[in-house]
Amino acid sequence: MLPAPLIVAAALGIASLAGAIHLAVDETPFAPGAAGLIAVGMMILALTAVAGVLLARSRWSRPAAAGVAAGWIAIAGSSSVSRWSVATIASAGLALAGSLGPWLARWLRHRASADGPPPAAVVALLLLLATPAAVGLVSAGGVALPGWVLAGWSVVLALSLARAMAGSLTAARVVHPVLSVAAGVTAGVAGGVVLGLLGLAVAGLAWRREVAISVAPRLTGGAQSALRIPPELAPPDVLDAAGADSTGRVTRP
Repeated sequence: MLPAPLIVAAALGIASLAGAIHLAVDETPFAPGAAGLIAVGMMILALTAVAGVLLARSRWSRPAAAGVAAGWIAIAGSSSVSRWSVATIASAGLALAGSLGPWLARWLRHRASADGPPPAAVVALLLLLATPAAVGLVSAGGVALPGWVLAGWSVVLALSLARAMAGSLTAARVVHPVLSVAAGVTAGVAGGVVLGLLGLAVAGLAWRREVAISVAPRLTGGAQSALRIPPELAPPDVLDAAGADSTGRVTRP
């Protein structure tokens, strides 16, 4: 493995750990509940980005890693200077430079995987995973109950969509924007706009045809349709059970 992806992943992990400690022990503009939600949300995003870089080698992992690194820099930069904020900014800066530079070009895939999810589905999942951190950031004075519900719901919905569970597509289209607007009402005007736009963006992506096909593939030909194979490739017991001879011709009902 090239050293570049390992360096980016390690720097992002260190930044997330230092950033979480910074939010826990240093004086920040965020209430304790909001700071905790930001830390958890950012660590979820960091783990997703690291998995995308090291395991999937996906093209989306580069902007995701850069976004998480930039987020940590902004969070630590908005607080008082301490050893943990400096460590967060330094490691996040290294991760940001490694993500934006040419060093990952030889490692990441240059083309989308043939059996991978469409870009719109990936963006929807990333937006869902970013929602907990967004709730904490726009609720600096404290996270209300609808905000906690939206944060937990978004992670569960992202996992459900990724596993193509029944009902997850409808939930993303209908339930998620409603919860986003409800949480936005308790987050103030600016926070409400951010959460509302996030929810509507996820819902809009969920209504796209390629996302619907990737989450809930449509069966063509009805439930009774079958894949036809040459008779000579079919096992004899299957042909016998179907009442056909070795040529595939039905000899008995």
